[in-house]
Amino acid sequence: MHPQIAAVINRVNPYNLTPNDIAQNNAERVLNYIEDINLERNVRFRPMLSGSLAIAWNIGDWEYQMECVKNGYIIYTFTKGDYEKASGCLLFDDFIPQFEKYLLML
Repeated sequence: MHPQIAAVINRVNPYNLTPNDIAQNNAERVLNYIEDINLERNVRFRPMLSGSLAIAWNIGDWEYQMECVKNGYIIYTFTKGDYEKASGCLLFDDFIPQFEKYLLML
């Protein structure tokens, strides 16, 4: 497990549920993908009250917000400047092509 994800998960907060294995695995896969494309890694993680794991990544004037939820879906919003360019809820394998499409717009 990536140290950034482990640090977020190991933080003790009685109000946040620990993200389950599915949410953690999807967060790992998203981070692996970001590392594989060798772009700037300004990535932030945060556990959510629902037991999911939120990921925020800024690069240039783009912001990619992704939430890996307990049922295996990724809820995402991609914005450029202050304008939403895309949002939705997809399984990981369907999410990556959508993510790639908006990364190509950098």
